[in-house]
Amino acid sequence: MKQRIGLLVLTAVVGGSLFAGLAGAKTHAVKPKVVTVTMVDFRFKFSPKTPLKHGVKYTFKVVNKGNALHNFDIQGVKASKVIPKGKTTAITVTFNKAKKYQYICDVPRHAELGMAGSLTVK
Repeated sequence: MKQRIGLLVLTAVVGGSLFAGLAGAKTHAVKPKVVTVTMVDFRFKFSPKTPLKHGVKYTFKVVNKGNALHNFDIQGVKASKVIPKGKTTAITVTFNKAKKYQYICDVPRHAELGMAGSLTVK
């Protein structure tokens, strides 16, 4: 009887240690790198401006400081929702390949007025 209780206690301790180790591992997950995309009428500003790397997770914090509705669309990858003046949204992206990715504002005529460009991913 004492052996069974001892075995049960040992199993609980080992199982608890494993669970604590796994739970701790999740808290050390790599956070996405944040790139702020500020939209004004009719251009984008990026901060920081460093080249992006493929295989790295990025969160694009999209801020509309213009007077019109705007969005940030990385063509063929992901687009933010259209947001009004003074609002912020975010999209998270991991680029799978090193190449140039085109981006635009999808609001009609905004790309033609200058809200377009390319991101270099190395």
